[in-house]
Amino acid sequence: MSVLNQLKDYRVVKVSLPLVDGKKQQLDGVAKATTPPQFEITFLPDQLNPDLLNLEEFCLVTFDVAGEVKSIKAKIVSNAEAVKLVLEEVDSFDYTQKRSFFRVDADLAVSYWILDEENPSAKPVQTLVNISGGGLLLPVVDKIQKETKLGLEIIIDSPQSKVVECVGEVVGSYDTNGDKHVTLRFVDIEDEDQDAIIAYCLAEQRKQLQLKVKVLGKSNS
Repeated sequence: MSVLNQLKDYRVVKVSLPLVDGKKQQLDGVAKATTPPQFEITFLPDQLNPDLLNLEEFCLVTFDVAGEVKSIKAKIVSNAEAVKLVLEEVDSFDYTQKRSFFRVDADLAVSYWILDEENPSAKPVQTLVNISGGGLLLPVVDKIQKETKLGLEIIIDSPQSKVVECVGEVVGSYDTNGDKHVTLRFVDIEDEDQDAIIAYCLAEQRKQLQLKVKVLGKSNS
């Protein structure tokens, strides 16, 4: 089944947009399939500047469906509107491991280190992470083998601020356009820290639903 089938109805997504200066912009939007392989993403006003987009590079669109992360690699077909992009799917993939926790893409301060290294050094994560009460989908600098255990520091900023220190085990890894990621399962985490992560994910889920209502309201007005 094509990932675009999951966009028959409006769905909140995360988009990584390539910019002409070589950087990437992370935005939330609402996506809907139009005429496959094309789909559109609508943003809130004043978030998107079409003139800054690099139309030669690919976008990465991610969203969650019943605990599975879906990703679409896409090209920008049209950026004529200030609140909407038309994109065309180039490739798609998903992480088929079922999770028992709701997952969200989050702009959190996260650092990781390999526990069995002789002198482990913490590496900060500079981009979004995908998190649930059960684990993380984490961008990493170097390839990390399965079953490797990583020390983690995760700073939760809402609903209450908390610094979570725990251990995650690598259960999968992948490389997309040179960007390396690992999937981690929490194997050593305090109950109260896991509860804080779950509360954060639920709060983010509510924000996504509110965003969907706002974007659809703006686009229909």
